[in-house]
Amino acid sequence: MYYSSLDFYVKAFEDKPREYAFSAQSREECVLWQSTLRNRLCEISGVNRGVRCEGRHEFLRTDDINGLSGEYHLLETEPDVWMPFYLFRPGEGGEHPILIIPHGHGGGKREAVIGQEQFIRESLEDGFLVVCPDTRGSGDRREFPEQKEEPQAMRSNSHRELLQVCIGFGRSVIGTAVWDLMRLADYLKSLPETGDFMACAGMSGGGQQTLWWAALDERVNAAITSGYFYGMKESLIELPQNCACNFVPFLFETADMGDIGALIAPRPFFIESGKQDHLSGKSGLQNVYPQVETTRKAYRLLDSEECLIHSIHPEGHKWIGRGMREFLMSSRKRYTQMNERS
Repeated sequence: MYYSSLDFYVKAFEDKPREYAFSAQSREECVLWQSTLRNRLCEISGVNRGVRCEGRHEFLRTDDINGLSGEYHLLETEPDVWMPFYLFRPGEGGEHPILIIPHGHGGGKREAVIGQEQFIRESLEDGFLVVCPDTRGSGDRREFPEQKEEPQAMRSNSHRELLQVCIGFGRSVIGTAVWDLMRLADYLKSLPETGDFMACAGMSGGGQQTLWWAALDERVNAAITSGYFYGMKESLIELPQNCACNFVPFLFETADMGDIGALIAPRPFFIESGKQDHLSGKSGLQNVYPQVETTRKAYRLLDSEECLIHSIHPEGHKWIGRGMREFLMSSRKRYTQMNERS
């Protein structure tokens, strides 16, 4: 006989509505709600506890990843905290839009390059400067228990260890990931070869980072999340074995995933879901649709419903990418036209 307490938390989630659940009825209410929830998420995730630093930068070498030439860089994001990243340059000169591709849970930046190789090649052809960083606890940022070169260890992460330390400082793993992406954006936007347009796209844990960063940083002009958009009760509370990076103090009392997605409106947002994705929870797509609809309400109020795309494929927890290239190009065009009118 086992006496589990998880049902208690499932019921607690069901019985008490999210404090910042989307309920706006006008454009003005929507904009005010976005600002309020954005501030609250920065608080509970610890994004606002990040420590500014000099932001030192080093270029180490160039690696070949499946024929792609990746410049290996290091960026200081907090005092003596270093983020390694691969930078891929398009062939032609001039100013380039930025595309950041955070990796998922299975490995680090190198796995992101391999898993989304075709998308990266297309983006380079379209003139994007593409960057694939390591998040804290992954890739070349693994902590001592996972700092081994065996294949299994290289695909592991130290997010559980980091979360156990972070919470004692009022921080979270996803909060540190967002902070690091913000500092990476600072650096990239300071380069003479980059333009104003910046997009982010990721699969699984990379989709999580994309969702949170785009929600909290309005400099992200377009966002793509694949394999990460569903109701939190089924996918996080009922599946607590999911990666520790998903868990933030007070999150389940604050907002659901559709509310976080609504913070991206009216900027272009592409959601990719797999019919057989086990991480969507026991209800499958029925645990996804209500969250997308919550996000869609914000887009409607901000007269930008056409900027929200939900693409569904028949497979499981997998990046397919159908329509993403066109989405990025149309988002960039829309951004340019809006700037020309303003």
